[in-house]
Amino acid sequence: MRSTAEDLNTRARIRDAAIALFGRQGFSAATIRAVAAEAGVSPGLVIHHFGSKAGLREACDNHVLAETAGQGIRKTDPQAVGTQIQNFLSHPEQYAHEIAYVRQSLSDESDAGDAFFDAVVAQTRAIIEAGIAGGTIRAFDDVATTAVVVATNSLSTLVLGRHAARAVGTSELGPDMLRALTLPTIDLYTHGFYSDTRFLDAARAALQAPAPEPTGTETAS
Repeated sequence: MRSTAEDLNTRARIRDAAIALFGRQGFSAATIRAVAAEAGVSPGLVIHHFGSKAGLREACDNHVLAETAGQGIRKTDPQAVGTQIQNFLSHPEQYAHEIAYVRQSLSDESDAGDAFFDAVVAQTRAIIEAGIAGGTIRAFDDVATTAVVVATNSLSTLVLGRHAARAVGTSELGPDMLRALTLPTIDLYTHGFYSDTRFLDAARAALQAPAPEPTGTETAS
């Protein structure tokens, strides 16, 4: 059966309501009935469009990941980054449900939660590769592992948002926090942390050296 515009609008409304509810309550606590109430539809209509709670979550994941992917690719363009920062500062409320949803996904110890993190890492790798191709990101020897490091660092702000806000004296994940953290973060990514390669050289040498022999001082249990 061909979907009508009304069907598509209803599906999007249910999906957006689920994103908001999952972000507030978590995936385990939120029910189909609660999502239906949030969207102003019947539970049967939720099942009609998504088949199950798992199907609904998959649709939510895909939507949030698509949104973050678009934001990420724009980060390889300096001008687009400036526009994106201004958009968040002007309308922070439009990102609130998405941020809460991502935080819940990262704390969810399930196959779905693992898949969400893996998808973020894959997106990050694509962003790095696009930046390398465009000349805005330097080439790395191991792009795949670098993507894991960058994704983990980026997502840590969401997970530790309360502590970061406390430390810099801002609201949690609000415009004032963005203002406080943006320049130090981009400065760190632009100029690096160490003044030369001595730490990198020492780490590389240590990792390439043979493992040390046991000292023989361990006591038998």
